[in-house]
Amino acid sequence: MTRMVVVLLLAGALLAAPHAAAGQDPLAAAQKLYVDARYEDALRAYDEVKAAVAVPPAVLLGAQQGRALCLLALERRAEAQQAVESILDVDPLYALAGDEASPKVRAAFREMRRRALPGAVQQAYTRAKQAYDRKAFTEAATGFSCVLALLDDDDLSLDTSARADMRLVAKAFLDLADASATPAPASRPVPVSSGGSAPADPASPGTKPSTSAPDPIYDASSKDVVAPMPLRTDVQVPDAMRPTGVSKEVVVELTVGRTGIVESATIRQSSDGVFNALVSRAVLDWRYRPALKGTTPVRYRMMVKVVIAPRGSH
Repeated sequence: MTRMVVVLLLAGALLAAPHAAAGQDPLAAAQKLYVDARYEDALRAYDEVKAAVAVPPAVLLGAQQGRALCLLALERRAEAQQAVESILDVDPLYALAGDEASPKVRAAFREMRRRALPGAVQQAYTRAKQAYDRKAFTEAATGFSCVLALLDDDDLSLDTSARADMRLVAKAFLDLADASATPAPASRPVPVSSGGSAPADPASPGTKPSTSAPDPIYDASSKDVVAPMPLRTDVQVPDAMRPTGVSKEVVVELTVGRTGIVESATIRQSSDGVFNALVSRAVLDWRYRPALKGTTPVRYRMMVKVVIAPRGSH
């Protein structure tokens, strides 16, 4: 019972219960009752562990697992299903190890986990989105990674289209959360001499400061510049996620490079967070015929309005 042993080690002596022998962990005592096939007694012991104050997650997971196994052994299927759902609430990726129960109990547990997984995916997504809205980006990234792992679970009974739709949104939010959680590199201050001019880079003694002009960025106000021509500017929006009633608009500011690749994108007119995420991710794959000044490709900044049509309108 490898997984349970790990849980027991994590539990330590954090809890105390009246029925446990002196110095014995209540979770270990409950496990002993289960091994001895005293399922009713074990169930009561697991309930006592679960009801204790400030139960650590590892202990709670062990108690919930033990309850599920006891209830399955007692053929109390409805209660066992609830216990499995409680396990997934603590650890959405939890699966029963091969040596933790008989083949019959493992099969029953797996079937109940299959029924609970769609709800676990939705719950994991909701929590990750709430973390993202709170700007807890590291927590959100962990949550969306969990959603993506669940979507790859072979036991998830979700049709291919719905799975692909949720994966698209979760991946978009994961990319945004990762980008927001990574601090921008601090720029090194450049010391200024008393004469007001910046000295040469101390890391490169004897070199002269660069006098080359930065690569200019043109825009609609620039004369004799032909704006980029779109080649691929699609945004994939699952039909089930489209707005109802009216369209949604997202305005994004793009800088298109001299090769037609989008170098940067900033949302300038925001819509619902989901649509912002979809657009922010989609623009990274957009391609243009680059802007031209005469016959020379140049960088170009422009605003693009993305209109997301309501459900059923296309």
